[in-house]
Amino acid sequence: MAIELGPSSGASAPTAASSAKAAFAGWSQRIQVADRIAFTEQLALLLETGVPLHTALSELHAQSRRPPVKAVLAALHHDILEGKPLSQALAAQPAMFPGTYTHLVAAAEEGGFLPDVLAQLKDLDEKAQNLRVALVSALTYPAVLLGLSVIVVAFILLWVFPRFADLFASIHDRLPVTTLVLMALSDFLHKYGALVVVGIGVLALVGRRVATSPEGRAAIERAVMATPALGNIVMGIHMVRVFRILSLSLSRGVPLLKALAASQDIASTRALREAMERMRVSVEEGRGLSAALADTEFIPPLAREMLATGERSGHLAKVLERLAEHYQRKLEQRLATLAKVIEPVMLLFMGGLVATIVSALILPIFKLSAAVH
Repeated sequence: MAIELGPSSGASAPTAASSAKAAFAGWSQRIQVADRIAFTEQLALLLETGVPLHTALSELHAQSRRPPVKAVLAALHHDILEGKPLSQALAAQPAMFPGTYTHLVAAAEEGGFLPDVLAQLKDLDEKAQNLRVALVSALTYPAVLLGLSVIVVAFILLWVFPRFADLFASIHDRLPVTTLVLMALSDFLHKYGALVVVGIGVLALVGRRVATSPEGRAAIERAVMATPALGNIVMGIHMVRVFRILSLSLSRGVPLLKALAASQDIASTRALREAMERMRVSVEEGRGLSAALADTEFIPPLAREMLATGERSGHLAKVLERLAEHYQRKLEQRLATLAKVIEPVMLLFMGGLVATIVSALILPIFKLSAAVH
């Protein structure tokens, strides 16, 4: 979870340079999952070696180099010195610590096993991060190839085609359709290239504003979830994360209702949040998880049956952990397969695109040669 700290300042008609600088500044002021992982691991190590909590937080604050993290650590240290429990201090910093994190820390404080829970929270974040990295890695290669294709096409249209314009003018009526289209596109880019660049910049700024709005995020989520392969993978990643958090919460004594309510905070898709709400209401009404699971389409039948069995037998935490491990392995295999499939498809697309452009140049030259002979 990454949330901007501090108010954003408004600006009228920002230039491209100022927009880029603002985007970089905004990114640098965001708290990343890696920041929470590093904090959790280091705090667990210090507490395991017997360092008092306030001293540990002071040491972590002194070592931190990122301003937003340093500010959070300073606030935590201040609250602990005032006598507040760690869970309450963490709850006051939602930019870095979600509700599930603070609930688990509160349970650990009551039970006296804080270092153990911190180590498990670190493992939880790392496993979720590994799945996200695997998804990004699977999509990076096709994105790079697509970018290279755009660069190659732009180079040919802006530099190569204009050198053949006078040559092709003599046989304009006999040029292939692809050559005519590309020549027209090349001429358009030469005349209005600057406007195209400005338009792309404006669209990028507008798209960024739309994507950060609630309506924009909802539209993007619907588009992603409607994509068959990608939607299933994204939902699977969030589902595994929720299963792990519920399992850890229940195994550490957090009541089911509180665990379900806290898990809603980290459910990143609307469908999953609605499913968590149905589960919470079902448990509140005494019907248990089974009634809500029966209407949850994205949870596979095997998982629904296992969860219902775990609920009846009183081993729900163990079942949730086993399901999380099972579906994480399946997701990793699916992501690896997706990467293997996308790579040749993108190579074929790039090769076909370049071949089409090259043929649009070579065929007219052949016709000219035939006309000369």
